[in-house]
Amino acid sequence: MKDYVAQVCTTGADFLGESCRWDERRQELMWVDQIAGPGHLYRATADGASVVVVRRYDLPGSPSAFAPFVGREDEWIVAMDMALWSMDLEGRLEKVVEFEGPSGEPVHLNDGSADPWGRFWVGSMAYDAAPGRASLYRYDPRRGVSVELDGLTISNGLAWSPGLDTMYFVDSGPGTIFAYDVDDTGAISRPRVFAQFDVPREGTPDGICVDADGALWVAVWGGYEVRQYSPEGEYVARVAVETAQPASCALGGPRGTTLYITTARDELSDEQLAREPLAGRLFCAEVQVAGLGLCHFDETGGHRG
Repeated sequence: MKDYVAQVCTTGADFLGESCRWDERRQELMWVDQIAGPGHLYRATADGASVVVVRRYDLPGSPSAFAPFVGREDEWIVAMDMALWSMDLEGRLEKVVEFEGPSGEPVHLNDGSADPWGRFWVGSMAYDAAPGRASLYRYDPRRGVSVELDGLTISNGLAWSPGLDTMYFVDSGPGTIFAYDVDDTGAISRPRVFAQFDVPREGTPDGICVDADGALWVAVWGGYEVRQYSPEGEYVARVAVETAQPASCALGGPRGTTLYITTARDELSDEQLAREPLAGRLFCAEVQVAGLGLCHFDETGGHRG
């Protein structure tokens, strides 16, 4: 078991830092503060613990995930509330598609990611995190929105293996990371449990990323850590974080080997916040393994390999 200790690398504190991504095309670190209107999306330069925010976008809803467009360097697709939006470099928004949630109490979009074929996957959760209310959607510009999984609790992190034969998916409610087989069109099948957390004792899996060796890194909400699992599901490394709520992680920086970790103040009591003044900050650790390239959203539905 390897042990790392993360250091803080920003001074600002987010309510719910999520969707941490390294864009090697722009050489920028990006993440969101998933708070309702105005939520924030950040772009920053980053080299190790030196992180400088170059732009904060104040958005009218609660942004939860994003991905760059293929062929449009200065535009992103952004999940916010119950819709996907295109956003340009100046922060101008245009609605792309709206999602229809299940009947009953409302839900909102949560974590999401473009896949290696250019589609955008995004999950949902109920505002009160009620079991069975969440879904995992896939948006294909040629075929529209499809519900890939339903009956979930908190649809969360998504990542694909280097060989494009496995998709990892987190349902945070029961504390489960699933693995799925992936065919050459990106379709998923054969679900199985990759890792199961004892949530009251360990915390719950949240955002994830995969490194170039195929290992999975998972931010553990309530666990003060990020874990690394081998492709076989063995718990092989721990990154200690000095606050309870790590929410997402990404490998990046100029060498590609810095693990950046967003955290949150959400769900912490006033007493706990007093004990954890670094809650909501961005953290990082050098982990000696590079990440994979960021997937881009293809608005043409080109289904790139």
